[in-house]
Amino acid sequence: MYCGKSKINKKVAFILAAAGLGKRMGLDYPKQFLEYKGEPLFYSSLKIAFENKLIDEIYIITNEENLEYMNKFCKEKELFSKVKKIVKGGAERQESVYNALREIKNADYVIIQDGVRPFLEDEYIEKTLEVVDDDGYDGAVIGVKVKDTVKLVDIDNEIISTPARDFIILVHTPQTFKFDIIKQAHEEAKQRKIKVTDDSMLVERMDNKRIKFIHGNYDNIKITTKEDLKFLK
Repeated sequence: MYCGKSKINKKVAFILAAAGLGKRMGLDYPKQFLEYKGEPLFYSSLKIAFENKLIDEIYIITNEENLEYMNKFCKEKELFSKVKKIVKGGAERQESVYNALREIKNADYVIIQDGVRPFLEDEYIEKTLEVVDDDGYDGAVIGVKVKDTVKLVDIDNEIISTPARDFIILVHTPQTFKFDIIKQAHEEAKQRKIKVTDDSMLVERMDNKRIKFIHGNYDNIKITTKEDLKFLK
């Protein structure tokens, strides 16, 4: 149980989104199964979550064809004391996360982590939980401020404007939310057929909800293309 400054015990669930297909990587197998330090890539984040004492339950999302493999992997690593369910992924990440949220029966907070973002740190878990538990926020996301000048372009790649980069961030994971709020956000999006690229976007659409940005590290990258493989060396 997580116990923040308020000294109120809260139940924390952790969702590992590991159901990607690796299309942009050009692989013939999902990129979360790339080998990193002798283990599949997703295990880096999974191991941190399993050993973190603030996390009570873990839910792993994976492709249907890899459900058997993931169950076998968790059994061999003796992870089922904390891993409560291996969840079948959906057609897109948003659907996959919603599938996992539906499996969580009782939690106060939920942490959502990309399975191909292997540089998760305990500090990220602790800081995001502290924000939602003590500071009155409905969610907290790890990210970094952009270093370069940012331009907005139209469909023809013509520059439209140059927003102030001081107020632009690159969003990473983990993203931590009050469980009832993120689940409601996903349910409303499903009903209205709203598509987003990260979970915080759904909460941002809700009235009177606040999400805090917490500065992480620039090396907390998502392994998406072949160019990203250099970060695993």
